[in-house]
Amino acid sequence: MNRHTLKQSNHNHHQRQGSSHIHNPYTVSVYPIQQEPGLWFATYMIAEYRNGAERIVANVAMRHDTHHSEASARRSARCAGERAAARLCLQ
Repeated sequence: MNRHTLKQSNHNHHQRQGSSHIHNPYTVSVYPIQQEPGLWFATYMIAEYRNGAERIVANVAMRHDTHHSEASARRSARCAGERAAARLCLQ
């Protein structure tokens, strides 16, 4: 089995309305994973913070969406995770 490389980045998702920020309780974490040399895919996790507690609401592996660089995999997962978090805010 290939050795996997895992790195994480977190991002608090805020929506902009007019000139003020609306707090979004969802945080997107991105984990680019090196499946083999030169082949990356990413996962993202969405956590909800409410009443001082964290709850994981999504943990998505995007294995179908492979990339040749860590940065590209990270961008792809970030975009997908932020879109998913925005949809959760609308519910």
